[in-house]
Amino acid sequence: MELNEEKELKKVIDDFTAAVRIFRTKDYTKASGAFESIVEQYKDSEYYSVLEIQGRAKMYKNICHSQLHPVQVVCTTDEDYLNEGIFQMNKKNFDKAQELLEPLIKKKFKEPYVNYLMSVVYLKKKDIPASLEHLKKAVKKDESYRISAHNDSDFDELFENDEFHSIIQR
Repeated sequence: MELNEEKELKKVIDDFTAAVRIFRTKDYTKASGAFESIVEQYKDSEYYSVLEIQGRAKMYKNICHSQLHPVQVVCTTDEDYLNEGIFQMNKKNFDKAQELLEPLIKKKFKEPYVNYLMSVVYLKKKDIPASLEHLKKAVKKDESYRISAHNDSDFDELFENDEFHSIIQR
């Protein structure tokens, strides 16, 4: 490596490390500015190693933007509510997932599947009786949910529960 490349690489690494440090504090406005500075300052670099870090700064800048300007989802169909409920489950926002899925239970929309999802939601909220009740309903409508529940790691904590075993056993 030439001396100039080494100097530029050290500088961009130091700048990038400082920007990531800001990013980790969740001050996305300040972090975005720091990453933007890296993107602009090194956009004309002739060194691949520097451009690689500049490219990473672009990616982090985009993440900052998405944190500062989150997409607002508007649910209009039952399928939208189902998908958003699953998304919220995956984000571990179980109260929001429950709020989105409960109306689908009342409408009997994709009934066994939504009951299965609600079983997981209630389990994660530590409401074992409600979880088992929804699992029973799912299995009653579709026997395949016995196998799903038996193999689903979400239900691992119920492995010693007698009622759970009575639901998943034939």
